[in-house]
Amino acid sequence: MIEKFLNKIINDDCINVLKQLPGSCVDMTFADPPFNLKKKYNNYDDAKEVQDYLDWCNIWLSEMVRITKPSGAIFVHNIPRWLYYFSQHLNKIAYFKHWIAWDSPSAPLGKTLLPNHYGILYFTKSKSRKAFKFFDIKNAASSL
Repeated sequence: MIEKFLNKIINDDCINVLKQLPGSCVDMTFADPPFNLKKKYNNYDDAKEVQDYLDWCNIWLSEMVRITKPSGAIFVHNIPRWLYYFSQHLNKIAYFKHWIAWDSPSAPLGKTLLPNHYGILYFTKSKSRKAFKFFDIKNAASSL
């Protein structure tokens, strides 16, 4: 079943694709969803009501956890406003490891403040440190 998705770019609704995958089949999931900031996209409404946006996000967040192996990791990138809610949902179904702050220097536009960082939530499916694998990319790259 998973073979039809390997090494392919898939242009489809993420929830449709995630629901087709078997449980515990991937080592890592990463999501960078729209920020619901009323940006103009060709194929997506980025101006959802808050609860509609969160309901949609909770579906794909749950699917990300479902398809991640017990030894795997779940990463979600977004602005702090939404990561706060995402972490509340993920805390019910996965285990928090870190909030990674990505420094994003920028200047305010108009009369609004921009976040001084974006966040990446890092969760695992298993609570035990021995159950999940963490590969240090820096050390792995230096050994090549």
